[in-house]
Amino acid sequence: MDMNFYANEGHNLHKFASYNIETISEKKYIVPDSSSNKPSSGAPLIDLEEDFTLNALVDLLNIGKSATYNEDSLEKDVLDFVNKYSTLGLMNDLPINKYFFLNEKVILKDYNYVGNNDFTTVINREEYFKMFFPKCSDKEIDKLIKDVIKIAEKPAMEKYITEDINKLLIGSNLYCEPLDMFIQYVKYMYNLLTDITNKSNDIVETYKAFEVNHISMFLNQKESISIEMPITSLKQFIDFYFARIVSQDVNLLKICKFCSKAFIANNPKAEYDTPQCKNKANVYKSRAKNK
Repeated sequence: MDMNFYANEGHNLHKFASYNIETISEKKYIVPDSSSNKPSSGAPLIDLEEDFTLNALVDLLNIGKSATYNEDSLEKDVLDFVNKYSTLGLMNDLPINKYFFLNEKVILKDYNYVGNNDFTTVINREEYFKMFFPKCSDKEIDKLIKDVIKIAEKPAMEKYITEDINKLLIGSNLYCEPLDMFIQYVKYMYNLLTDITNKSNDIVETYKAFEVNHISMFLNQKESISIEMPITSLKQFIDFYFARIVSQDVNLLKICKFCSKAFIANNPKAEYDTPQCKNKANVYKSRAKNK
C-alpha cells in the first residue's frame, strides 16, 4: 500500500507586504514594514503557489550558504527571502509545549537557536514574548499574553484555536524575528545538506539537531494511506519538506560542486546546478592537468 505525506499549512502562514531589518535595543530584527506602532493582527495568509515548496526550501538553503561563507549579500538575501515568503514563525516552533503561553515558564527544545545552547532552555514567559515583540511595553506584553490565553481557553476545535493564535502572534504587525536566530537556523540547514551530500562521517551527530517540531498527523485510508501534517509555521513547512526530500531513495536535493549552491537536480547523477558551473569546473580541471 502506498503512503503519501503532505502538509496542510494554508491557514497558518501569514505574510506582510514587506519587511525590513531594524536595530532595536542594539539587536537586529526582521520587522514588518508597518506605518503604525499600534498592535494589529491578521496579516494576509500566504497564497501558496505550485512551486512554493521547493523554491522556499532551496532559497533558504542558499541563504545558509551566504551565512556559512560570510558573504556580503547575507542581509539582502534574508530580506529577499522574507519579502517573498514570510518570516519563519520561530516563536511557535522553539517551545517544547505547543501551548507555551499557558505556563509562566517556557521550556525551549534542544538546539533552539537561543544563546547557542545545545540543551533545553527555560525562560520566563514575559521574557520570551519580549524576544519576539521587542517594540511592546511590559503592559502591552501582559495584554497580549492574556489575549492569547483567552483564545486557548474558549471551547473550539484545536485547528481553529491554532489559526486564531497564529493570527494574533505571527500575524501581528509587531511580531519581529531576531536576525541572528534566523541566520543560525539557515546556516545549520545548509551545513546539514552539505554533510548529507558529502556523506560525512559525523552525519549522525549532525542529524540530532534536526527536528520537525509540533507535527501531528491526520490519516485517510483508501487505496493508499494519506498522512496530513498540520503546519503552524514556515520553519516547520521547510523542515517537513527537507526531511521528505532527503529521505527518498534518490535524493535530488544537492550542493553544486562548483559554486556550492543548493539545487534540485533533474538527473540523480547531476553534480552542478547549471551548465555554466559544469563548464567552469571542467576548465579548472583541464588547467590543473596541464600544469
